[in-house]
Amino acid sequence: MTLESGPMPIYEYRCKKCDERFEEFLMSSTKPDPPCPKCGAKTVERLMSRINTEWLPSDVAWDRVGRSWD
Repeated sequence: MTLESGPMPIYEYRCKKCDERFEEFLMSSTKPDPPCPKCGAKTVERLMSRINTEWLPSDVAWDRVGRSWD
């Protein structure tokens, strides 16, 4: 039986030894965290990644939200 898995998230890490930042495609249940690709240290921390949107809140006519656009 073959199980199809969905897309794997990208996790961002920072090495506590050499301060290198790197990304890894990992399943959310993967333990332990991957070693640093630069120095090999196992003391890394997972960072909160920023997200990008395709619109800015300033692009929305907030005074018209909830009203008819006609």
